[in-house]
Amino acid sequence: MGLKDILVCLDPTDAGDSRLRLAAALAREHHAHLSAAYVLTEELPGAAPYGGLGFRAPAEASAVAEGSLVAGIPVPGARPAANADLVHGAALADIVEERFREAVRPHAIEGDWHLFGSGEGDDLVALLRTVDLAVFGQTSPDHRVLTGFRPEQVVVAAGRPMLVVPYAGEFGAIGRRVLVAWDGTREAARALHDALPLIAKAEAVTIVTVRAQEAGFERDGPSLTRVVRHLQRHGLPARGEEAPQGDLSVSDVLLSRASDHDVDLIVAGAYHHSQLREALLGGVSRDLLDHITVPLLMSH
Repeated sequence: MGLKDILVCLDPTDAGDSRLRLAAALAREHHAHLSAAYVLTEELPGAAPYGGLGFRAPAEASAVAEGSLVAGIPVPGARPAANADLVHGAALADIVEERFREAVRPHAIEGDWHLFGSGEGDDLVALLRTVDLAVFGQTSPDHRVLTGFRPEQVVVAAGRPMLVVPYAGEFGAIGRRVLVAWDGTREAARALHDALPLIAKAEAVTIVTVRAQEAGFERDGPSLTRVVRHLQRHGLPARGEEAPQGDLSVSDVLLSRASDHDVDLIVAGAYHHSQLREALLGGVSRDLLDHITVPLLMSH
């Protein structure tokens, strides 16, 4: 089955605008329904992440305190209000919703708008369980994400594939040059097969197995060979690669190989170990989420 139901999580940042363009391109390519989710939250004090949306402040922004910014635009002469943060957040949501409507309208893409507030992470997860693909943003230093809405929390809870888009860069198309992280685990297998609709037109698919010791090559090599043949049976130009870990972390090896192969998509299983263990000790999923420079398709 292909991608027919996509959801993108948006925010009032330049990265959110770029993420919307990528999600809309995927919806057009796959003739899919595109929904948008927006989480009401406050600006991060001292940051100015809203400069690239290109909208004038809506009428509701008149209640924002003087000197505030809406989508990077000052609101002169505004009257201070006791609920300025709330009104400001609603005004930003209106701006992002209009940008979403503008993205889907010219291409006749069907789409829904969903608004969430603090404490409604479970509602977002319930929505995500009914889509084919969720498109989220990498956590950015310019935008605070509420507890329950972070990509590492949602990918585990929702059980759906998640495309995590870096907060820096523009990604017009993905899935042409692909790196698949393969270690034979359930999560890796799930991610690989969830990625098939995205990589169906790939020009190159490199499946990388990172080995801590050379002795592991002989033991685990057949698994790598089998998965290469499996993708070749799907008509994909797949090749396997065994990479020694050496003194690097597994994530550093994968990111290095991704750079060497100039990939536009990394595919990896999410959280083979518990999130608590990865939070305390570090782990491949955590490191990839922190340091990706190209979109990352994760499944748990």
